[in-house]
Amino acid sequence: MVKKAVIIAAGMGSRLNGHGCGRPKPLVNVAGVGLLKRAILTAGRAGISEFVIVIGHRGDEIREAIANDPQIDVHIEWVENPEWKRGNGLSVLKAREFVEGSFLLLMADHLFEPKVITRMRRLLLGAGESALCVDTRLERIEDLEDATKVVLEGDRIRKIGKALNRYDAVDTGIFLCCPALFEGLELAVAGGDDTLSGGVGIIASRGNMRAVDIDGLFWQDVDTPEALRQGETALFARLGKPTDGIVSRHFNRKVSSWISRFLVKTPVTPNQVSIAAMMVTFLAGWAMAEGSHLYVALGGLLFQFASIVDGCDGEIATLKFAGSRFGEWLDTVADNVSYLGFFSGVIYGMYKLTAQPVVVALGFSALALNVLAVLLICVYLKHSGSGSIVSFNMGFSSEVPEGRRGLLHRIYCGLKFACRRDFFAALFCVLAILNCLEAIYWIFVLGSGLVVSAVFGFIGHIMRTRSAEAEKLVSGKAD
Repeated sequence: MVKKAVIIAAGMGSRLNGHGCGRPKPLVNVAGVGLLKRAILTAGRAGISEFVIVIGHRGDEIREAIANDPQIDVHIEWVENPEWKRGNGLSVLKAREFVEGSFLLLMADHLFEPKVITRMRRLLLGAGESALCVDTRLERIEDLEDATKVVLEGDRIRKIGKALNRYDAVDTGIFLCCPALFEGLELAVAGGDDTLSGGVGIIASRGNMRAVDIDGLFWQDVDTPEALRQGETALFARLGKPTDGIVSRHFNRKVSSWISRFLVKTPVTPNQVSIAAMMVTFLAGWAMAEGSHLYVALGGLLFQFASIVDGCDGEIATLKFAGSRFGEWLDTVADNVSYLGFFSGVIYGMYKLTAQPVVVALGFSALALNVLAVLLICVYLKHSGSGSIVSFNMGFSSEVPEGRRGLLHRIYCGLKFACRRDFFAALFCVLAILNCLEAIYWIFVLGSGLVVSAVFGFIGHIMRTRSAEAEKLVSGKAD
């Protein structure tokens, strides 16, 4: 597949340039990351390892910012376009000697998700053929008047340009190109049209420009302050995880994303947020240990707040490309250690209310069971090559074939749902406000057995499934 991308970052971008920060347009931040940097890192996640970046207006500032960024560790070749005031087709032509064979062509001021790049990289082009990713969902295009329109005939582009009155789709600015594009650009420039659309139009007139529908995947052209706000809002709206429970989807994510909107603009790291969530949970445990109604209610509210904040570390890591294996393990360990601290407070608070030694004995037996469950989960994660609890939650769906998902599978999935932090944090918050510390205690004590049973059952079922699949594979090879 294609490994090289050309990114056009030469223009002035007068409608957005320096928006509120005095930076050149490619360095304007969206959700805490500059536009050009976001394009590079997003394409990098989709497998692009080599970049040719064409710069012009304030090019030295752009090159210095990217070259000195420790997050960007891909190979970059910088190309100067002294004629950046002219059409963007000239910027593409400047990259000609730096590419061989097929390459991706991207715009520095466009947002997109990695899946778009993956889809384009996998295309098989015919001789002399190029492809453009288009969006046929015209109703969602905000600045349609300024968009580059496309006329389609089947999967072929027949016409392209901003002045078309009748059209079927718009240009997303994401291309898979063959070297023949440069010939088309030269012919267009010779004819007085120095835009990229001019060169693409010549290729299209030969029937060699394929259209690839973006098919609902995310992209956003960031040309104006309004488009910048819309793009940022769209990025935050995409932060949910497939493992999110009902409470997370409908409440926690809405609050955590609002907090993350502020945090991404600061130097705060995801690991610092993980530690902060753990500290808040410890504080909630201390409040529970006091035993009085006021403190128990405070503990419940703090536990729920910690559950919300716990989502911010992943959101910041996603938005700022700051995820790491260490961060995954830190989040997993911090979450589970914080639970032990919180429930230790619940046990002590219950003991203060009842003065019964059996409360302590049962409580710490339940804590021991939870420690065992956590250790089993950590062993599973280590063997799966991930430190994220998300991979454990997703494991049952990804590792167990549909044909082996029977009653036990449904039971384990139900138990895992009940064990979600968002679910029991919200439940405990309500019970704490109602001064039902006893209910919290007994749910914890009795639920710990179910938790361990679910974890044992889950991992045991996975092991049996893997063993069966291995035997099937060996049997197949023997046959």
